[in-house]
Amino acid sequence: MLDLLIALVLAVVMFSIGLSLKALSFRRLFTSPLVLVLGLLLQLLYLPALAFGVALLLDLPPAFATGLVILSACPGGLTSNFISYLLKANTTLAVSLTICNTFLSMLTIPLIVNLGLDVFWTGEGLAHLPVLPTAARIFVVVLIPVLLGMVFRARWEERAEVLQRQLRWVSVVLLGILFGLKLFAPSSAGGSNLTLAEIGIILPASLLVNVLALFSGHVFGRLFGFGRNAQITLGVEVGIQNTSLTFLITSTLLQNEQMLKPALVYAMFTFFTALAYGLWLKPGAWRKML
Repeated sequence: MLDLLIALVLAVVMFSIGLSLKALSFRRLFTSPLVLVLGLLLQLLYLPALAFGVALLLDLPPAFATGLVILSACPGGLTSNFISYLLKANTTLAVSLTICNTFLSMLTIPLIVNLGLDVFWTGEGLAHLPVLPTAARIFVVVLIPVLLGMVFRARWEERAEVLQRQLRWVSVVLLGILFGLKLFAPSSAGGSNLTLAEIGIILPASLLVNVLALFSGHVFGRLFGFGRNAQITLGVEVGIQNTSLTFLITSTLLQNEQMLKPALVYAMFTFFTALAYGLWLKPGAWRKML
C-alpha cells in the first residue's frame, strides 16, 4: 500500500511540473545553454562526488552512506522549483534542470546507486539496481506524468495554469503525508523507525552536503559570470533533491528502510536552508514573498 502511495505522490509531483512547461521558455534557454550545462554538471557530477566524499570523511555506517549517495543521484523536484518561484529567481532554469536531469536519471540513477553499493554496502542479500528495468520504472512513474502534463498544457493552457496552482498544494500535502508515514509509522506498516541517535549520526553529514551543495551555485555561478538569480537557482537545484524518488528507490526497488533515513533527515531542513541561501543572495526578496 505504501509503495503505491510513493508512486502516486511521485506521479502527481511530476505531472504538476509538466504543467508548468512552456516550449517558448525552453527555446529561450537553449539559445544560451551554458548555465543549463553548468547546472547539470553540478547535479550529476559535483553532488554525487560530494556525497561520496562526506560519507567517507565522516565514516558513516554503510546503509546511511549508501542512502546519502542515493539521495545525491536524484534530480530536483517540485520543492526546488517552488523556492526559485518564491524568490523570483530563474524559474525557467529551475524547471529545465529538473526535467533534463529527470530524463538523464533513467541512466544516471542506476549507475550512481550501484557505485554507492559497491563502495559502501557490506551487508548481504541486496542486489544491484538493474539498469534497463530501473530506467523503465523511472520512465513510467516519473517521465510519463511529465509528458502528460506538457500535453495537457499545450492543449488547455488556461486550465493548466489553474490546475498547476492547485496541484502544487496537493503535492505538498501528499509529500507531507508520505513523510509522516515514513517517519512515524511502525516498521510493520512501512515506517522507517528513525531514532534520535540515528538523526545525530546522519544530521552532520546531510547538513554538510546541503550547505556545500547550495553554495556551489554561488561559487560556480559567479565564476562563470552568471547573475544573482541564476546563482540562487543553481544552488537550490543542487541542494534539494526529489525525496519522493529517493523513497521509490530505497523502499520499493531496494527494499531497505535504513537507506531511506538520510533522505528523511535531509528533508527536515532543506527547504529552510535553501530559502535562507536565496535570501542571503537576494535580501529584498522576502518582501515579494509576503
